[in-house]
Amino acid sequence: ELPIQLQVKFLRVLQEKEYTPVGSTVCIPVNVRFIASTNRNLKDEISEGNFREDLYYRLNIVEINMPTLKEREEDIPLLADHFLDKYRKEMNKNLKGIDSEAMRALIFYNWKGEVRELENIIERAVIFSKGEFITLKDLPQSFNVNTTITDITQMGSLDESVKKFERDYISKALENNDFDKEKTAEFLQVGLSTLYRKLKELDIKV
Repeated sequence: ELPIQLQVKFLRVLQEKEYTPVGSTVCIPVNVRFIASTNRNLKDEISEGNFREDLYYRLNIVEINMPTLKEREEDIPLLADHFLDKYRKEMNKNLKGIDSEAMRALIFYNWKGEVRELENIIERAVIFSKGEFITLKDLPQSFNVNTTITDITQMGSLDESVKKFERDYISKALENNDFDKEKTAEFLQVGLSTLYRKLKELDIKV
């Protein structure tokens, strides 16, 4: 999102390790380390003329790729509980946790806004919740997944119920995509390696 004109100036700072303040003619040396982040594919941005290739290679000395929430679903319950604990204390609300149905919806939601979006959703749920647990009703309408939840008392622990739901969901996705793993991964919006890992973890035979 950095305009091309500013990219040129930024590149000069990185290369020359100095800058000229606005309204001045004196160059000031800088000795700093830059950490840059983006949620865009910069190689695509270069191809489209939105990002300078020389700046890309100047910045790309040590690259760290962070997996999306969709690729690390096992972290979602931990993060959700962390944010729940944070906001129930801030709002002084006696919430015991997130029920199984709501947690399933959180796990299978497509988090385009990543962790920040998850935090906002939990904060909203804490505000609207009127019971001891956050339920599906406390989440936005987009979280109303098309799943039938039977008697919760028969579902076992959260971990067991999440695994069962994952197994059923992935098995159905495979069936709907003629058991083509690449198509299934694309349908589920996860990487192929993530799908293979889930198949192994959930003991799904294909």
